[in-house]
Amino acid sequence: MSRRAISRFFPIVDWLPDSTPKTIRADVIAGIALAGLLVPEGMAYAGIAGVPPQMGLYAAMAGMFVYALLGTSRQLAVTSTSSSAAMLAALVAPIAVGDSTRYVVLASGAATAAGIIFLVGGLLKLGVVSEFISKPVLKGFVFGLALTIMVKQAHKLTGISAGQGNFFHLVWHVITSFKEANLWVCAIGAIAIAVMFLLGAFAPRVPSALVVLVLGVLSVSWFGLKQHDVDVVGTIQAGMPSLSLPRVGEDQVADIFMGAIGIVLVLTAESLAAGRTFAARHKSEINPNQELCAIGGANIASGLFGGIIVGGGMSGTAANDSGGACTQLSTITSSIFVGLTLAYLLPLISNLPEAVLGAIVVHAVAHLADVGTLKYYVKLRSGSIWGELVALFGVLQMGILKGLIFAVALTLVAVMRRLSAPQDSVLGRLGSSGNFVDVGRHPEAEQIPHLLIFRPNGMLFFANANRIRSHLREFTRQSDRSLHAVLINLEASPEIDVTSLEMLEQLRSELEGSGVALYFARVADRVRDFFDRSGFTERVGSNRIFPGVDSAVDAFLKDGARTEKLDQTHA
Repeated sequence: MSRRAISRFFPIVDWLPDSTPKTIRADVIAGIALAGLLVPEGMAYAGIAGVPPQMGLYAAMAGMFVYALLGTSRQLAVTSTSSSAAMLAALVAPIAVGDSTRYVVLASGAATAAGIIFLVGGLLKLGVVSEFISKPVLKGFVFGLALTIMVKQAHKLTGISAGQGNFFHLVWHVITSFKEANLWVCAIGAIAIAVMFLLGAFAPRVPSALVVLVLGVLSVSWFGLKQHDVDVVGTIQAGMPSLSLPRVGEDQVADIFMGAIGIVLVLTAESLAAGRTFAARHKSEINPNQELCAIGGANIASGLFGGIIVGGGMSGTAANDSGGACTQLSTITSSIFVGLTLAYLLPLISNLPEAVLGAIVVHAVAHLADVGTLKYYVKLRSGSIWGELVALFGVLQMGILKGLIFAVALTLVAVMRRLSAPQDSVLGRLGSSGNFVDVGRHPEAEQIPHLLIFRPNGMLFFANANRIRSHLREFTRQSDRSLHAVLINLEASPEIDVTSLEMLEQLRSELEGSGVALYFARVADRVRDFFDRSGFTERVGSNRIFPGVDSAVDAFLKDGARTEKLDQTHA
C-alpha cells in the first residue's frame, strides 16, 4: 500500500516525516503546557460527568494519542469537554439509578457507543451533519449548558448541600440554602476563580488551572482547612488504566446508543468548528469525514481504557495553539505527561479542595456563556436572537438532553418556516445596464409592458408551492395593465418536486384560460429533465423555456410585435 493510501486513514504519515528539530521542540513545549491545563480540567470534567477524577485523565490520555494518529487538524486537542461531560451525566444518571459501580461502567460504555457512531458517520461521509444545528440555536444551547454547569458547582463553591432539578430549581436551592454556606469554602472558591481570571488577563501563557490546583493542595496543610470542614478530593486511584470492554447490559445498550447520538451531534458541531477555526488561522484544511473517524477512534479508545466521552474542545485547542503547537506531536507529548501523572502524581492531589475543582469548572465554562454574541445578534435584528434565547431557555427549563432535542427541533422548524415562506420579486429592467432587478428595491426599474416577470427567491418545493402560487396570483391581480404573459425565473430552484410541478401545471391552465402565456427562464438542467419526463415541456412549449431572462423578454417582445402586425394586417 502506498504512503498516500495509508495517509488517508493515518494522516500522521504525512506530517511526521516533515518534523524538524525546531517544530519538535515547539511541540514538546506546547504539549507540556497543555498537560498543565488538561490534568486539572480533566479531573474537573470527570466531576461534572459524575465519575471518579482519574476517568477524566484516562479520557485525555487515550483520546489525544489516538486522535493524533488519525486526525487531520494540526492543533485540535481531543479530550473530555464541559458539554460532553454534562450531557454524559444527563444520559447515564437515569439508567444507573443510583448504582455507582454501574454508573462508571455505563459512562465508559457511552464513550464506546459515541465512538462507534462517530466512526460510522465518518465512513458514511456524514460530516455535513455538523450543519444541522443553526449557529444561533447552538450558541443558545451552549449558553444554557454553561449556566447549568456553573450552578451545579454551587455546592462545591459554598459548602451547601447539592440541589436537584432544572436550572431554576437549582438557583432557588442556592438562594434558600445560602445561610448554611461555609465561609472558608466560599473564600477558597472565590480566590481560585479570581486567580484564574487574573492570570488569564495578565499572564495568559501561565497554566492558571494548574497554579490554583497546586496552591489549593498546599493551602490545606498551610491553613489546616480540614479542621474548618473543607471537603477535599480524597484518595484517587493511581496507575495506568487496563484495556477492557465496558460490560453494559443488553437491556441498556439501546438507551446508551440513543442518548449518545445527541451527544455526538453537539460534539460534531463543536469539534469541527474548533478544527476549522484553527485550520483557517494556519491556512490549512481539515477533512470533516476523517475528523469524525478520528474522534470516533479517540472515543473508542477512551471507553476501552475506562474513560469518558471526548471531543475537540475550543479551550484546550486554543491553549495548544497559543503554546506554539505545530503538529499533533504536541498532543502526543501531552498524552504522555497525563500518563505520567496517572502513574506517579495522583497521590499528591488527594488534599485538593473540592471548591478548587468547582472553581476550575466555572472558569473553564465561563467563556461558553457568550454575552458578546448575544449582543451581536440583537444588533443584527435578523431574528437570530430569538433562536438563541428560546434554545437557552429550553436547556434551563427542560435539562440538557431534552434541551438538545428541543434545540434540534427548533432548528428544523426554523428551516422549514424560512423555506416555506420565501420572499418573491417582480423584476424590471434597470436603466442602460439592462440588468433585471427587484422593482421593490429599485422603483426606477422599468417593467416590460404586458409582461410580469416573477422570481421566487427560494427553492420551490412542496412546503411553499401553494404560497408561491398565491403570491403570483396577487401580483397578476395588482397589475394595472393587461397581461399577455407571465415569465417565471427559476434560478433559485435547482430542482423541484411533484407538488411544485402540479402547482405549475394548474397555474399554466389558469393563465391559458385567461389568455395569458406562460414563459420560463433560468431553468436548471435537473428541472428541465423533470419537465421533459412529465410532459410539462410539451404542454408549455419548448419554445417558451429560455436560458436567461434577457432571451425570454426578447422572444416575448418579438411575439408581441408579430401579433400586433398580424392584427394590423387583418384590420
